[in-house]
Amino acid sequence: MTRRFPAPWFRIAIGAQATLLVGMGLGRFSYTPMVPALIEGGGVTAAGAGSIGAANLGGYLIGGLAVPWLLARARPADILRACLLLSFAALAASAVPAGFAWLLGCRLLLGIAVAVMMILAISAVTAAAPEPLLGRATAIAFTGVGLGILFSATALPMLLAHGLVWAWLGTAAIGAVGVGVGLWGWSGEPVTARPATAARHRPGPDAVRLVIAQGLFSIGLVPHSIWWVDYLVRGLGWPMAAGTAQWSLFGLGAVLGTVAWGRLADRIGFSTALALVFASLAAGIALPMLAPGPVTVVLSSLLVGAQPGLSAVIAGRAQRAIGPGSMLGLWRWMVLAVGTGQLVGGYGLVALFEASGSYPAVFLVGAAAMAGGAVLALGLRAGDRG
Repeated sequence: MTRRFPAPWFRIAIGAQATLLVGMGLGRFSYTPMVPALIEGGGVTAAGAGSIGAANLGGYLIGGLAVPWLLARARPADILRACLLLSFAALAASAVPAGFAWLLGCRLLLGIAVAVMMILAISAVTAAAPEPLLGRATAIAFTGVGLGILFSATALPMLLAHGLVWAWLGTAAIGAVGVGVGLWGWSGEPVTARPATAARHRPGPDAVRLVIAQGLFSIGLVPHSIWWVDYLVRGLGWPMAAGTAQWSLFGLGAVLGTVAWGRLADRIGFSTALALVFASLAAGIALPMLAPGPVTVVLSSLLVGAQPGLSAVIAGRAQRAIGPGSMLGLWRWMVLAVGTGQLVGGYGLVALFEASGSYPAVFLVGAAAMAGGAVLALGLRAGDRG
């Protein structure tokens, strides 16, 4: 018997990696570095830039809610291909300087598409991966998010020096490569989500813990996503170049840390790895507040940058909680928990910062959320079944 190359699970994992690169890595994380240029160029106001960001988060919830409706009308592989193309079209269309409403519509479409792709692609990866390679497979997939973050941290500042249109088109050019790889990934083995299997699964206590932990994770990410560079520059008085260099380290951590955490989960078990990665994120968020200095700042950039690794580990643990078959139903609830946590954490922590003006306050809330996730992970069944 001859082995197929690439193995079906690897092809699906690469397809998911490219899909998340386009939708999440580029579609979501490329927007943040462009906000100052959008405002300075008069394309949007500061309030408008916030509304555009909120539209992306709102679209994420819409997409998560729409998955059952979509699955009743099309095959998962067809939905993934369509969303991949829609994400690229919205990303490329963002280069058109047509004002606030146009960009808001593009970001809304990206938010809808990325939620659908996150649910279906990761469910396909975990269902296809051999059990001993589950952590490796999810890490490959979520490295797509890390690559997008690394691009936004390193290449976008250079592109922005030539103008917003160049920045958008450069992002779209990387996205075009991702589309090609993604279409290849979803054109091989049929992607079977088996929604009926997931629907019949009665959630156990581990499943509930995972949903809550996922929501806490999304809240914990808010401080670094919004204030990290601002804290270094305005809070600690670092030069802007030093602050943006830390964001590059954040991107490096996103790529290397995702692979490391996924491989570790295969070796020591997903429950233990999940508790460890939550604890490392809590420490990475809290350390520069409790003992600010160059060492703690670098550690924070790398440790918190590795946050896609938590997504890889928690996805693998969700598959273990379901057992054989698709984790589509549980993973959909976990993705919805992320969207809800982003909205609650985003608006809540912004309000806290505006009221207090305190960086430590918002960062320590984020660290507490991650610590709560670690406690929940410690309570998961050691046998990785729930």
